Formats: sequence, C-alpha cells, structure tokens
Amino acid sequence: MLTRLYIKDFALIEEAVIEFGPGLNVITGETGAGKSILIGALNSILGGPVNADLVRKEASSCAVEGFFELDDQGQIARLADLGILLEDGQLIVRREIRGQGRSRAFVNGQGQPIKQLKQIGSILVDLHGQHEHQSLLDPKLHARFLDAFAGLDDQRRLVGQHWRAYRDSVAHLDRLRAERDALAAEDELCAFQLEEIRRLAPQPGEEAELERELQVLENAETLSEGSLQLYDLLYQREGAVYEALGQVRRQLDRLREIDPALGPQAAALEELIYEVEDLAGQLRDYARGIEMHPRRADELRERRDGLRALKKKYGGTLDAVLERARELAAREDRADRLRDELAQAAEHRDQTLAEFAACCLALSAARQQASATLSRALVATLGELGMAKAQFYIELATTEDPEGIVQRDGRRYAAGEHGMEHIAFHISANAGQPPRPLARIASGGEISRVMLALKEAVAGRDLVSTLVFDEIDAGISGRIAAAVGRKLQALSAAHTTNV
Repeated sequence: MLTRLYIKDFALIEEAVIEFGPGLNVITGETGAGKSILIGALNSILGGPVNADLVRKEASSCAVEGFFELDDQGQIARLADLGILLEDGQLIVRREIRGQGRSRAFVNGQGQPIKQLKQIGSILVDLHGQHEHQSLLDPKLHARFLDAFAGLDDQRRLVGQHWRAYRDSVAHLDRLRAERDALAAEDELCAFQLEEIRRLAPQPGEEAELERELQVLENAETLSEGSLQLYDLLYQREGAVYEALGQVRRQLDRLREIDPALGPQAAALEELIYEVEDLAGQLRDYARGIEMHPRRADELRERRDGLRALKKKYGGTLDAVLERARELAAREDRADRLRDELAQAAEHRDQTLAEFAACCLALSAARQQASATLSRALVATLGELGMAKAQFYIELATTEDPEGIVQRDGRRYAAGEHGMEHIAFHISANAGQPPRPLARIASGGEISRVMLALKEAVAGRDLVSTLVFDEIDAGISGRIAAAVGRKLQALSAAHTTNV
C-alpha cells in the first residue's frame, strides 16, 4: 500500500508530505485547491508523462517520492520478475524532473528507465480519472481483470508455463536442426577426409621409426659389407687386432714373471681381448642378419610419402593430422547422436504443444463462460452507480491462422503466453449508443465508476493494493453518491483506497 507521498517544487507545491493510512483515504477541497496536482504528482512516479511546466517557477527541478509497504506475495513476485527485489517489503519510488523537462526515475535508490517505471507503477497503484495511468484503459490488462473475476489466475499462469516450455522445446529443436544442417553441409568432405586419414592409420611417433628402418633397408649392402670388413680387421685377417693383442699378452706375461705387480694390467688385457673377440662376433652376426628387402623399402617409401601428404594437407605435423582425425571422428559421432536427439526433441516439442493447447483451450472455455457472468454483474453494479442505461460487452477475439498451434473445431488459431484470445472491454454508457472501447469514454467520472464496479467484482483477488479514484463523484449526488460511497467503503476492506 501507498503510505506516504513526498512532493518538492512540483507545480504550485513548494513542499508537502501526505501520509496515508490503511482503508479509505479521502482528499477534499474546493476547485483550485490542488487536488489535481496531487494526482499529477502521483501519476509521475507511476511512469506518467512529465514536462518542464511541472517544475515550480522558483525552482530548477522538482521531485516526487512515494513510499510503499508491500506484503502481498503476488505483487512482490511480479516486482521480482522486473528485477526489483525488496527488503522487509519496503519500496521507495522517486521521480526527478529538471527545468528542461528531462526526468530521472529511481526505485530503492537504483536508476530505472521510464518504461520500466510504468510497469512497476501498474503493479503498485491503479489510478482512475483523467490521467493516462489507468489500467482499465489498457486492453492488455483486460484479460487479467476477467481472469481475476473468474478465479483463473493460476490457470493463466499455467498456460504461460506451458507456452514457455513449448517455445523452449521449439528453440531447442531449431538449434539441433541448424547443427544438423551445418554438419550436413560439409558431410561429404569430412567423410572423405576421415576415410583418407583412417586408410593410412598414422600412429603417434611412427615417423622416426619409419625413417630409421628405411635408412637401414636403403643401405643394407653398405652395412653388411662394412660390418664384415670390421670383423675382418678385428679378428679374421692376418695381423688382425685380436692377433696383435695375443702378441701383447705373451709379452706382458713374460714381464709379469719378472714383476708380479703387472698382474692387474694382465687382467685388464685379458678383458680387452675378450671384448674384441665378442665385438667381432657381434659384427659378424649383424652382417649375416642383414637381409635385402626391396619390396619392404618400397612400402616404407610409399607410407612416408603418404604421411608427408597428410601433414601437408592437415597442419604440417603428424600430431596435427592425428588431432584432425579426432575432430572428424567426434563430428561423425555427433552426427550419429544428433539423429536420436532430433527424434527425442521433436517428440518433446509435440508433447509440450499438446499440453499447451489443452491448457489453452480449457482457459478459453472458462473465459467464455465467465465473460457473460462478469458483463451482467458490471451492468447491475453500474446501474446502482447512476449508469442505468449502460451496457457492458467483453470481446474475446481469436485470430485464425493456418499456421496456428491451437486447433478447435477443425480450425487453427494463433495463441501465446496469455492464451488464444485478445480480450477487450467495451461499453455503451447511454441507450442507443454502440459499445465502444473504454479508452474512448470521455468522462473521468464514468471511467472511475466502471473501475469501481470492476474492482467490486474482483474483490479479494486483485493484485493491486492501492486504488486511486479521481472525480468519481463528478455529476452525481443523492442516492447514487451514497451508493458510490458504500462501494468505496467496501473496497477499502481489501485495498488502500484514495478518493
């Protein structure tokens, strides 16, 4: 509820603080006393239009501040949807207007765009009279009034939940299809590349081993001949190293007979002779083991050339080739999994659509039934409020669409978050006049009485805690004025009502 309004340098008001209590608050005064200025100040913090003329002549700027205390969880949740989080239910809305007509808005000290301020204002206050901030004149909110009257708020929210679930499922399916199409666009090329790499099947680090083996095969004859020559030098020929070492051993043995201290040297020589003999044997065996494999060498050259071609094509190194192979394999696997995911996503889309359509049709049927009941109730109440000739009509317009997602009686209709109808209130205030949209009613008093009747119909289920009626007594007196007073008194049990 609105608890206080602070006004500084607004129009003719230098400074004022107005305190409001729960229930009915009445602001009275003669013409020109400033009642309309108070309404204009309130309208400014609800997102209404402002201009430089609202700044008091002696001032360079003006400010209006509204203090609200909220405990209704519905209001708090709707504010949270706009990013306004409350502490202890306290909310302060401030509007500053400069002499050039530019304005700024703040909610709990945080700057807010004016468009957002208007949304916040519609949650906090219903202002009815000559000002633009009237929820009754906004056809977008007429569905809320009808749903509140019929107790359909939960069902409307359920429609919204199913709509968002359906919309999300469609978006998910579209993303999967786009991914599938992107993969398919290069499917043939990627399949060729993966097959090309898989056909050669390169292995990490194989290049070094391949080059080593190829070098041996290409130089097999040289290696064989050279090894045998070394064997000959070490062991076979006359005067070979092994034979020379034998002569050394015999000479050293004679010397050791003279001086046994040469024993270690003799032992070292024996070890050396053994190693030369073993080395010679190894070289001989190596030479005998070398085989000439021209075909194997050709195979290795062909594979080397294949690896070089892959490296040139896919990144310059064998590691880059292997990484590309992993990418292509992952892509192939993703394409396989996409088929299953697409089928599941399409099934989920159909399921969410069926749930949305069923919920939407149920809401539509309930609205159709409730609209006639609400119209009769409003006509009866308007008669009590001095509008005996008034006729009220609730239009529930649907849009046929060949691509519509909701089907009824063999026809398809457009539908969305709030259902499948565009709901609009029409009224004929006098006999013989055709019903017209509420926005075309000229009298602020008539608009206020229509809202008074509507608020009575939805009493206890309204999401706005503060109601403001401007000029609701215009053109009425006596019995009708008393009836209006009783209605206001009754409304004050559930709202803070300012008149």
